[in-house]
Amino acid sequence: MARETLMAVGLRERQKQDRRVRIIAAARRLFAESGPENITIEAIAEIAGVSSVTVHNYYGTKSGVLLALVAESDRELIDTLSEKLAGRSTDLIGLVLGFAAIIFDHTLTHLDKAIWRKVIAASVSDPDPRFGTLYRALDDRLASVLVDEVAGLIDKGLVSTASSAGDLGRALFSLQNMRFIEFISSDEMSRDATLQRLERDLVALLGPAGRAVPAGNGQPG
Repeated sequence: MARETLMAVGLRERQKQDRRVRIIAAARRLFAESGPENITIEAIAEIAGVSSVTVHNYYGTKSGVLLALVAESDRELIDTLSEKLAGRSTDLIGLVLGFAAIIFDHTLTHLDKAIWRKVIAASVSDPDPRFGTLYRALDDRLASVLVDEVAGLIDKGLVSTASSAGDLGRALFSLQNMRFIEFISSDEMSRDATLQRLERDLVALLGPAGRAVPAGNGQPG
């Protein structure tokens, strides 16, 4: 009897996961085809083959579906950062530019700028405070990746700083995030132009300390 119960529970969980996958796939398609302003929970439900009540129960509102798309995108982004960024930088400026480039490229291939504009707006204006809370939690996960990389540079003696890795990494993430918002705010703003602006920011703020420490001049071990 216990085994049958476990099997039934497992089946229900697989069915729930299948519905979530179909809802997210439907939402991604509709957001890309029609734009965030022109779709409804009912339209998402119809394409996903579920009821609008099911979509509401899983995600609450259209903003909740948007957040689920961002969460899925961020999981893939963190995997990409681990693959392409981890331990490869030799200075702060190169690190932040590499971090930003990966994020910008991921943004253009997974969620378009119009969707990101809606997400950013919802993070500060959605009537449900959970959206902003969850969005900030996702941002914190990305910031932690940069903090860990900064800590690695400090440990290797490649960066000399009076600040902690946490303070420095989060400050650099905030700067990168400012340029990211500028990037997604306009369809005409290119990736390369934004990265050039970010590089000027970093050079102005960090000066020579932002570049690689010459061999033999690092901090003593």
